[in-house]
Amino acid sequence: MKRITLGIFLFLVFMSSQSIKAQSLSESAMKKVTIGLDVFTDMWVNTPANISVRTVNPSANTYLTYNMNIAKSKTLTFGIGLGIGNHNMYSSNGIIENVKADTIKYVPVAQGLKMKRSKLSVTYVEVPLELRFKSKSGFKISLGFKLGYLIDSKEKYVGNTTANSQLQVIKRKKLSQLNSFSYSPTLRIGYKSFNLFFSYSLGSVFRVDHGPQLHPMSLGITLTPF
Repeated sequence: MKRITLGIFLFLVFMSSQSIKAQSLSESAMKKVTIGLDVFTDMWVNTPANISVRTVNPSANTYLTYNMNIAKSKTLTFGIGLGIGNHNMYSSNGIIENVKADTIKYVPVAQGLKMKRSKLSVTYVEVPLELRFKSKSGFKISLGFKLGYLIDSKEKYVGNTTANSQLQVIKRKKLSQLNSFSYSPTLRIGYKSFNLFFSYSLGSVFRVDHGPQLHPMSLGITLTPF
């Protein structure tokens, strides 16, 4: 997923640069497009009591927005665009019992097995909306909301399957009982191309009564070369 996110980010940078060149590299053209990369950790709310979840769960988003001035203001803009977002949850002792079950359950790994880690990963295509303020000095703050649609999900297990077997990497894709949409308010505060980033998913990853009610709360940084 990291390779996919980086690839999309570089593609968005390329497309934006071509668009800017086509408009004679004018300052006004550059202000109309923002490309961003969010790098953050997910802090998971409502994790199952019987499993241990890492404190740091590296994840990433990338996005492109088109920006419009509000009431001819030079400091206040509204941005709308498209992006892709990924959330990861790592555990050192828990796995999903059956990824295709009617109710998704996390269970401790069986005794006698040597488990290195498991990872739940969900990926969304997203539509970000942001109200942004930027001072003449370069200070920026933005309040936003993004709507995501689920496009990929998987669990990755690293460990052995029997007491005497070798370490294996097992991937199980297309988990059942996931909510198709995510809804997340966002906040960014920073200076020029560097921002602190925060978001919280209002909806749970799994459907109500069909899995743990996990909510990712994300904290990290945003880089905006454009």
